[in-house]
Amino acid sequence: MKKKLNIKDLSLLLSLYTSQYIGLAFFMQALIGILRQNGVSLENLGIIYMLGLFWVFRFLWAPFIDKIEFKKIGHYKGWIIIFQFLMTIILLVVSIFNVINDLKTIIILSILFAFLSSSQSIALDGFVYKSVFKKQRAIAMSIKTSSGFIGMVLGGGVGLILYTHIGWMFTLIIVATTMFIALIQMLFYKETKTKKENIQKSIDYKQYINFWKSKKKLQWLILLLLYPASISAAYGMSTPILVDLGWSLDKIGFIVHIVGYSIGILASFTSSWFIKKFGKKYILIGAAIGQTLGTLLLLVLFHDSSNLTTILVIGFIFSSYTPSMVIMSTFMMNQSSQKSPASQFAIQHSIFSFSGIIFSSLSVSLSGIFGYENIILTCSFIGLFAVYMSTKIDKIVNINTYSIKK
Repeated sequence: MKKKLNIKDLSLLLSLYTSQYIGLAFFMQALIGILRQNGVSLENLGIIYMLGLFWVFRFLWAPFIDKIEFKKIGHYKGWIIIFQFLMTIILLVVSIFNVINDLKTIIILSILFAFLSSSQSIALDGFVYKSVFKKQRAIAMSIKTSSGFIGMVLGGGVGLILYTHIGWMFTLIIVATTMFIALIQMLFYKETKTKKENIQKSIDYKQYINFWKSKKKLQWLILLLLYPASISAAYGMSTPILVDLGWSLDKIGFIVHIVGYSIGILASFTSSWFIKKFGKKYILIGAAIGQTLGTLLLLVLFHDSSNLTTILVIGFIFSSYTPSMVIMSTFMMNQSSQKSPASQFAIQHSIFSFSGIIFSSLSVSLSGIFGYENIILTCSFIGLFAVYMSTKIDKIVNINTYSIKK
């Protein structure tokens, strides 16, 4: 039986979703800054962002997680425990290597970590679908979004600061400890039992084709591809830009990944109020406009990269991003089926992630060839198409909103 979210449930989701991002953020943000400071080219740094490709292709193994059930432990709980444990172990193993001399080994282990992190995400999304009332999914997705930012702050921001002061090994041990805490919480949580008729009986890949057959679903596909473009490019370029402008790693860690991202966290916790007041459609449109303008604001940093200006630019970008992510994730979950929620959420989120990773990676790599300014302008222009598609959202998906305005 599904249940109303209480403090214990919210705490568990916050901890698990945060741990999902914290390790990945360390590899995709802190490590980027560390390597850039050590002279690694922008073209090669773009490869690090490709770790997120596991989040793109996770739909390939999502049906196995939907089908294989741990009866005594809990369907999705069992999977979460396995992935959480292995992620903790990998971080501890990575901590014993040297970030420069053993870079190839670290990259291989980070690839394995990215696979486990994306797999934990599959299981956790299925866990939320089965355990939470439909009307509370927006709250759960708000927790997912805010936890993502908290993970970015801890893994990318605090990670950079810790690395600067205590070094590689102790930083990774601390990150691993946060993963272990989430694991302990999950061990003591009782998962809601899944009804037999709602368990996927076979591995079904045809659902990925059938899901997109209608005209509305194809329009939804286009929106999933376009919406993350500008914000992902801004996210990818922000740290390299500041490194090239002469910022130290600990300063980037504090100003950008802690202060700036904290604005995004605050925005995610207030998203529900704005959605209730103005409706999902208008918030989605406004957020798309904000992301496009926010990407353009990166140009300001080349003329004024003071602490205040940088905080305002980064804060504006992510305060526009968070409400849209809550809405988009809620739409994805509402369109998933009871028998394979993890798989159908994964296929939608994989496409969304694919677009984000491609734009993050290419924006950095191509900036080394065409320059930051040209790439910023190009990605902002692409963002305008996301604005247009957002105006059609009520014709693309069924907006089951709890707000007064539609």
